[in-house]
Amino acid sequence: MPRLPKFEITGKVPPPPKNLPVKKWESHGPQKFECSFPNTSLTTWHDDPLKVRLFKIPTGGYQTIHVDFGAPLHSEVYIREHDLVFTGEERENVPVRSQAYVRAIPDQDASDLILSRQTSLLDFAAPVSVEIGASGAYRLVDGQLVTAQSDSAPVEEVALAAPINDDLAICLLVFPGDADAIVIEPQRLSVRSFVKPLEKGVIRQVRVRALLAERAGLAEFLAQTYATFRQSELPLTT
Repeated sequence: MPRLPKFEITGKVPPPPKNLPVKKWESHGPQKFECSFPNTSLTTWHDDPLKVRLFKIPTGGYQTIHVDFGAPLHSEVYIREHDLVFTGEERENVPVRSQAYVRAIPDQDASDLILSRQTSLLDFAAPVSVEIGASGAYRLVDGQLVTAQSDSAPVEEVALAAPINDDLAICLLVFPGDADAIVIEPQRLSVRSFVKPLEKGVIRQVRVRALLAERAGLAEFLAQTYATFRQSELPLTT
């Protein structure tokens, strides 16, 4: 994916009021959607690429995640409980049906990105990349955080973290087996899926959990959080 979108590596803005109530997704025009829970708020922009921002309350730290489908996601959008759903049908120049669930997880102060693709062609590759701006990135290995390296064949468990300021890190937890590649570039961290050709008519789905966490004690927190994530039930989608 040759395009290099402009990334925010760190961010800190004046925080909103403390202890926001749980608020389900609301639309603010055709392209912007917001929801919040006591410690985190989410903002999603229906853009190319799709953008999801996590904002930590009350510290004001935030990070924006880019979900790049390789082409504009011309899709219908609807809200269902804690889910914001984008569904794009096949088009002549993009023979893939794509779906993205941005799911708020209030009890985890997190968001799940549930991404699926389906093609009517034989052996058609349709990569998706989940990307963040990062001047440094770490990977959880045997309970310890080590400097992340590019990996074209990652093991089943992928848990990554990148500092966004002195106190917080953005964490990306990839469900076992869903990451086809990890790519580390200057100022950018990417997790790629659907790299291999899809089978005709078969729906492939991947799940990435994103959350902001305190850097103090991050390795232990990440290990516990990933253990909970990998044991969670498969998401119900349509």
